[in-house]
Amino acid sequence: MGSKIKFPFKFSLVLLILIALCVAGCDTTEPPIIPPPPPVQKDSIVISIADVTHRSVSVSLQSAVVSPQSKTVKLFRVFNSTNNLVAELPGVITDTTIIDDDNGLGLLLDATYNYYAVSIDSTGSVKDTSNIATARTLTPTTHNYTWTEYTIGEWQSALYDVWGTDENNVYAVGSLEINGTHYSVLHYNGFSWVPITDTVGGTSIYGFSSTDIWIIGGGVYHYNGTSWERKDGKRIGNQIIPLDTVLFNNSPYTSIWGTSSSNLYLGNQWGKIIHWDGQKAEVLIDFDIWITDIYGTTGTNIWLTAEGENEIVIARFNGITFERLNYYPPYRFPMNTVYSLNSKEIYVGGDGVFRKEENNWITEDVDKNKGAVYKIRGTNSNNIFAVGAYSVVHHFNGIDWKFYDELYTPAGGINQSVFNTGNKVFIVGRSIDFTQAKILIGEKL
Repeated sequence: MGSKIKFPFKFSLVLLILIALCVAGCDTTEPPIIPPPPPVQKDSIVISIADVTHRSVSVSLQSAVVSPQSKTVKLFRVFNSTNNLVAELPGVITDTTIIDDDNGLGLLLDATYNYYAVSIDSTGSVKDTSNIATARTLTPTTHNYTWTEYTIGEWQSALYDVWGTDENNVYAVGSLEINGTHYSVLHYNGFSWVPITDTVGGTSIYGFSSTDIWIIGGGVYHYNGTSWERKDGKRIGNQIIPLDTVLFNNSPYTSIWGTSSSNLYLGNQWGKIIHWDGQKAEVLIDFDIWITDIYGTTGTNIWLTAEGENEIVIARFNGITFERLNYYPPYRFPMNTVYSLNSKEIYVGGDGVFRKEENNWITEDVDKNKGAVYKIRGTNSNNIFAVGAYSVVHHFNGIDWKFYDELYTPAGGINQSVFNTGNKVFIVGRSIDFTQAKILIGEKL
């Protein structure tokens, strides 16, 4: 007869509790899947250095993904462990360039600056921080050049403009009589000046490479590296048949600049700006006074100067319209030339040299009594030449302007235009007695 196993009361109670817990906790039904929270969306802000001068840094900001929480983007400059707010922008950034010149005071020369951007939400919290971009402002260049002067041609020969790809490939345009033959273009190959054509007439030249050069004046001509082609009209017998009516009807032209051969801007004597898109021309604007110069840095930063009887114009093309400035340098006549480094740093020349700072014009330390300035060109803000009447040559090295007394000819002579390569500078014009064309080459020591 079997015996029964008796459990103590306390043990039985514990066992019953364990069984109940097992029944409740050993349910094999899978629990519902709870989805993870969505990832936090962030602004992918990327910054880079777009340009540097001796007194400014241009910073490019881009944002690939924009968070709806982002309300503001702030750009900071770091110098000597100090953070300075440069700009505050809306939260949506596509492609923006900020020029930092310390609110017009100018950055230090030859100094290293770091930049970063942050995205701020409506509560003031930082949502994202960009990479760090580093830039160093330019150092001063030298005023020391050796100068060599050439005269060429006879019977009131003159050169009006000069341009090149480098110091061994330079073109000068004008009107030359050499041994009874008329020429209009000279080419410098690094050793000598060679007259190359008498069929291309012009007063202004600009190009993009050794196989892509434009000359304008009484016509519009393009050089493809092998031959010159007239773009506004075609000669058939004794007649010129228009190829593009707008281009043909708006000569003579005075100035040319562009970003490519499909985006050219031509100014003429009647105050019109003509745009050439590579296929056709159109009139952009008519100022009704002589366009004296055009220069830009991008398709949305193009400057012009124009001059008429008791009137001058300084205007900027923003890619859509021309914005005419309603304030002018203190000495207003003449207004011969403009040179732009970016949308903030602009020089104009005429009765002196003037630099634009925000809504003010700064008179540069150039003796206007020496002669009017006809052309300003440079390689950057620390290497700018201004040339003009009586063979004047001024050079800005990033700190100060130097006047070259040894080149000055108060009895006459003209420096009409200048092309600067960095190591060499080429200046063209007319001799002191106005009978010959003049070429001046300065070589940096």
